[in-house]
Amino acid sequence: MMNPQFPVNRVEMEFSQWKAREERFNTLFSITPAENRSLLAEKLRQFDRIRTKYKSSKNIEEQHTLRILKMEIHRMSKQLYPSLISRILRKIITSTQNQLSLRSEAKKDERNFNSLNEEVQRIGFPDLSEKLKNLIDKEQENFSIPISYYINEKEKITHTLSFSKNAEGHFELDGFKSSLQNNSAPEDSRDYYFKNGQERNFKLNEVYNLLSGRSVEHNQSWFQLDFNDKDASGNYHLKEFRNEYAYDLEKTLKAIPLKEISNTYEMEKLKHALRQGDRVSAVLIKNGRENQIYIEANPQFRSLNIYDRHFRKFQTASSKNQAATFPKQSVQKGIKSKIQQ
Repeated sequence: MMNPQFPVNRVEMEFSQWKAREERFNTLFSITPAENRSLLAEKLRQFDRIRTKYKSSKNIEEQHTLRILKMEIHRMSKQLYPSLISRILRKIITSTQNQLSLRSEAKKDERNFNSLNEEVQRIGFPDLSEKLKNLIDKEQENFSIPISYYINEKEKITHTLSFSKNAEGHFELDGFKSSLQNNSAPEDSRDYYFKNGQERNFKLNEVYNLLSGRSVEHNQSWFQLDFNDKDASGNYHLKEFRNEYAYDLEKTLKAIPLKEISNTYEMEKLKHALRQGDRVSAVLIKNGRENQIYIEANPQFRSLNIYDRHFRKFQTASSKNQAATFPKQSVQKGIKSKIQQ
């Protein structure tokens, strides 16, 4: 393990990777570079490439390792090519090949960085380009980036993004773990690991809404975290309600006399916000009077959760039952004060 008080020695890391590969060859074929000319030639090519790649490094540890590497390259070169002329010709050819190879790798690394940077911003994370670039340049096999901020005066959310190298040596976003804490109920912290590469790649506003207990629509399915059920990995179970579950959001909205219903644009805007899992401010027309309410989608019961202006849950409206009134009850835990516009 690297000493944490020193900067990462990339030369040493690449050298260690070759040593691990060499040991695998030795286990599989019972040969070593000293005994096999083709294996020794490959080792020499790899060492040349490493030296060319990091020869401009300002890292003192890397410079020291490069000096040792240079001596090892000279020793292997003499062993493989006893003739001085052969060594000179090989050095010229190898230098040109390495330069071309490194330029190609640099372009691939740049595309890899740009792709990652675009991906994290598409999810909704702020600009992480500087942190991302610095960590990629350290050539580690995996790394993570923590981000923490307050949603409001009571709620704090923390995201930890995890990255690792794939088989081609390029970095990928594996996923991110998000934790929501409420200062009013610190024991009720909620967290979930959102794995990347699945069809349901949630954005950050949807992540917050899921952790707040609300439902989010994605690819014609609705999702909601079940805080009473965990899988073998300790993650909350993510409930899914597909199309065949027959949750008709628009029909459910029309079951109650909302002011916004009369305007097509406002109706679409309202449905979009609810599908993202937002708790939305609305106006209920009752006995000719306007009443401030807040609503959430509730696909599990094919209904809407309705809250009064004090955020007390007092009604559930269903497309099957026009307005079934329930006794007043306190707002669900963890979402007492947050309003999503």
